[in-house]
Amino acid sequence: MISGFLASIVEAWQELRVHKVRVLMSLIGVGVAVCGLTLVVGFGDMMQKGIADSFEKSGGRDSTYTYYLVPASGEPSAKDAERVELALTETQKRFGIDYVSALATYETKLQGPSGAVATSVSVVDPDYNVMHRVTVDRGRWFSDADAENMSPPIVADEVFLDLYGIDPGSLPATVELPGHQAGTATVIGMVPGGDLAAESGSVYVLNGQEQKFIADATAPTEFEMWLPPETATELSKQVTTELKRQLPGFSVDAMRTDMGAMGEDPLGPVQNVLLVISVLILFMGMLGLVNISMVTIQQRIREIGIRRSFGATSRRIFFSVMMESVVATTLAGAVGVLIAVLVLKAPVIGEVLFEGSATPQVPVTAVIVGMLVSIGIGALAGLVPALVAMRVRIIDAIRA
Repeated sequence: MISGFLASIVEAWQELRVHKVRVLMSLIGVGVAVCGLTLVVGFGDMMQKGIADSFEKSGGRDSTYTYYLVPASGEPSAKDAERVELALTETQKRFGIDYVSALATYETKLQGPSGAVATSVSVVDPDYNVMHRVTVDRGRWFSDADAENMSPPIVADEVFLDLYGIDPGSLPATVELPGHQAGTATVIGMVPGGDLAAESGSVYVLNGQEQKFIADATAPTEFEMWLPPETATELSKQVTTELKRQLPGFSVDAMRTDMGAMGEDPLGPVQNVLLVISVLILFMGMLGLVNISMVTIQQRIREIGIRRSFGATSRRIFFSVMMESVVATTLAGAVGVLIAVLVLKAPVIGEVLFEGSATPQVPVTAVIVGMLVSIGIGALAGLVPALVAMRVRIIDAIRA
């Protein structure tokens, strides 16, 4: 069976070589259409991945919920902070939640060797980097043991290190704490920054150490939880109820903050339009291939009749003609897919579309879809000519 299949492919290739001029133009259309379809699928998947990564860095992974725990006084005292920490710990254990982090942002200035450096301070817990896909280029991220360090650890972005005059290769390094707090902080890691020409940098500090950097800082009132996506909606309600039970007198509110909070895919309508255009181009290419194949079959009636006289069955004739179309469109589709992959992997894609950030890999799904569609188009385009060919009789060859 396998040898017969391979023989049919070889026979189809030989026929294509004989009639290559006739089918070349229609195959170009099929190749262009498959290339366009692969580009649409691949581009859509890559953009979705890029947008998802961007949202995860700002809003957290699927499904991240932010809980606002505000006491009646508005600003939590030290005792309120202890109650909140205990309630979160108990809730985390009860519901088996793996990742929880505080979230607060302040603006301050840290005195550097050449002057004050404007700095955005983000107060977080060690789990924050997993929840937000924080990438540490140099050094390391926080660990639970860092909370006990006498010199508070910080993770700074590249802009802050440049403004402060610290060589990333020299980490860990120390920076002076603000005037209200004597001593130094230790930069233990560096994360990618934005524009190096910016006038301010940003740093992460551990929850509980914010007052060492900002004199009037209060304990965080926002806390993020990364919940299992399959049970997130119901679990978030249960977590809210549990926190209200443990924190009487507190205002407890929850809001989903990851990309799922947006609802529909923002690229969906555009991708659907491009898919429709690609399908139309594919349909036109298929019609062209069908027309060429029908003309070719009419001119090969004598040949097919002779093959029938030597014992070729209708099934054999049908499969042979069908494979000619399938082999042709598969080759055209392979070329189209290759061109699409080269375009998607071009450096300009990362520089323009992803603004220099890490370009997502070309999805294997796009390649598979492109090849399956090209094979399917070949099968559909070869169906009618194959049905006509299998009905050719020996007497038709004599009359021809």
